[in-house]
Amino acid sequence: MRKFTYTVSLAVLCVIRIFAAEPDSVNTTKRYQRFDLSYSFAEQVYNNNMIYNPGLAASASYGLMLNESVALGLGMGYTALQEERFIPVFLETMGYIRNKPSTPVILMQVGYAFGWHTGIPDMEGYKFRGGIYIDAGMGRKININTHYSVFFHVSYRHQFARMEYEVFGGQLFKDDLNYDMLLISLGLIRH
Repeated sequence: MRKFTYTVSLAVLCVIRIFAAEPDSVNTTKRYQRFDLSYSFAEQVYNNNMIYNPGLAASASYGLMLNESVALGLGMGYTALQEERFIPVFLETMGYIRNKPSTPVILMQVGYAFGWHTGIPDMEGYKFRGGIYIDAGMGRKININTHYSVFFHVSYRHQFARMEYEVFGGQLFKDDLNYDMLLISLGLIRH
């Protein structure tokens, strides 16, 4: 419960920071901030079986526009599947196809997601860890006004994780887990 409370508190602070900051009129470097909410159609590959494992996700990112078409940023999120939770920390790049008020966007993220399992009570010898996180997708950015845009996108996400547990007799087993997700996201960009 402490991890969940800490995660929610951190996410709230990030969102407040993103939307409370005033634009810097002196600095000419263009920046962006984005907050997304997503629904995840996910499946877990485990023991050569696929298990449907849907969930919700939220993320916030901050970055710099390198030119009119390319942006580079850092972000953090929270993903809640049925019994697994992940906190991804990632580097992202966004590519705008055209520099217009409504434009297609390509988005890629790579990072590491810290993870824990909520479905199994604390058992001695059982550990669940996150792993490398990769996300690639495309969508559309639609300007609302000069400072805000709505961002709709669909992406494929692959999340690695590892489960370690001891069985009777002290034998240690390690399983590499794979989560494949199709995310549908709606976000708000401040530029």
